[in-house]
Amino acid sequence: MNIRWGGSVWELMLVKRAVGTALSNSASGGYSTLLRDGARNLVGHADLLNGRRAVAGLVAVSAVAGGALTVATMKATPLLKTKFHPAAQDRAEEGAEATSDTPVEEPEALKGPRLRAV
Repeated sequence: MNIRWGGSVWELMLVKRAVGTALSNSASGGYSTLLRDGARNLVGHADLLNGRRAVAGLVAVSAVAGGALTVATMKATPLLKTKFHPAAQDRAEEGAEATSDTPVEEPEALKGPRLRAV
């Protein structure tokens, strides 16, 4: 995966380096492949690996995980609906029964003559 920008070519790479080492700062503001230890002593070079395979692997793993999550959700949805639907329906029926028996009275402020639009 090469990207050209401002006369430079950018390429996605993976860096393989030993634990306890860090890449050296480059004069251009980036990093060089020189490895340094905690005391900033030069200890070797890092290996650069092709990043295309890593990106392709990440895309494949993401697609499989997303597909599995979708299938699991589709299978669980009907079970959850049947589990929670009756309880919600019972509460709605109880609420409807409680409100249907109660007479509604008009507040004092609304009794008397009313204004009409002309």
